[in-house]
Amino acid sequence: MKPAPFAYAQAESVDHAVALLAQGAGDAVLLAGGQSLIPMLRSRLARPTLVVGIGEIERLKAIRPRASRVDIGAMVSHSVLLGWANDNGQQMLAEAAGYIGHPTVRTMGTVVGSLAHGDPSAEWGVVALALEAICSVEGPDGRRMVAAADLWEGPFATTLAPGEMITLVSFPLPRKGDGSWFVEVAPRRGDPAVAAVAAVIRLDRYGKISKARIGLGGLAPTPVRSPSVEAALVGLPADSDFSLPAGEVDEDIAPLGDLHGSDFYRRRVAPTVVARAVGGAVARARAAQDEGS
Repeated sequence: MKPAPFAYAQAESVDHAVALLAQGAGDAVLLAGGQSLIPMLRSRLARPTLVVGIGEIERLKAIRPRASRVDIGAMVSHSVLLGWANDNGQQMLAEAAGYIGHPTVRTMGTVVGSLAHGDPSAEWGVVALALEAICSVEGPDGRRMVAAADLWEGPFATTLAPGEMITLVSFPLPRKGDGSWFVEVAPRRGDPAVAAVAAVIRLDRYGKISKARIGLGGLAPTPVRSPSVEAALVGLPADSDFSLPAGEVDEDIAPLGDLHGSDFYRRRVAPTVVARAVGGAVARARAAQDEGS
């Protein structure tokens, strides 16, 4: 199919993009990498009157490492972040990026665009929750900070007000000695995840889990944390069998079945994927402790 007719404008700055969105009176959309928007336009699932391109705004193209976090601009692609993560030893970020689509999607699609799209199975939402990421949002009323946990209100629906845009996402990086791991299950490599899990684990000096953060994708109408699993993990020795605490994930999910996997299948596979992610994160945390001792 061909898209419904729309006007196109290229924004020269963030302020210009916000003004153009306001001009669209709630019926304008942003075009970054286009890997989600273009298919929606072609299938007429999206019928905006105005498409605002932001690909020429230089400030949105940067990755800026900070002392304990990394700021990712709205035009940074999955593949660019993958390269940075590999170069800087950020294994979970690299793992998540590697699962995304196919090379063309990773090259064109953007990290922030994925978050703003709100796909409950998308990798970056899962990672954002596990890392407790913060989004910088700009709009007609100025700038505000939005925690990843407060970004989505339903499948493909965000809490952004009309005229607002995410200009960057700030990922806090795991502390030295923490372990992290990302894993997902999908029908085929590049397909939407049936279950995706990002785990960040901290061990105390006795080798017991002192803190756990578990992000889930494909298992609820939005990406979610698993407080039940997190609570069940705290205090466990690093050499534990994690299949039992992983089973607590059933308390925190409400999967929606689709052609990639039924709700029943997603519930069945979730504990296995959680246990796999936790086991990998614990192994990395133990290795980090051994290196520091």
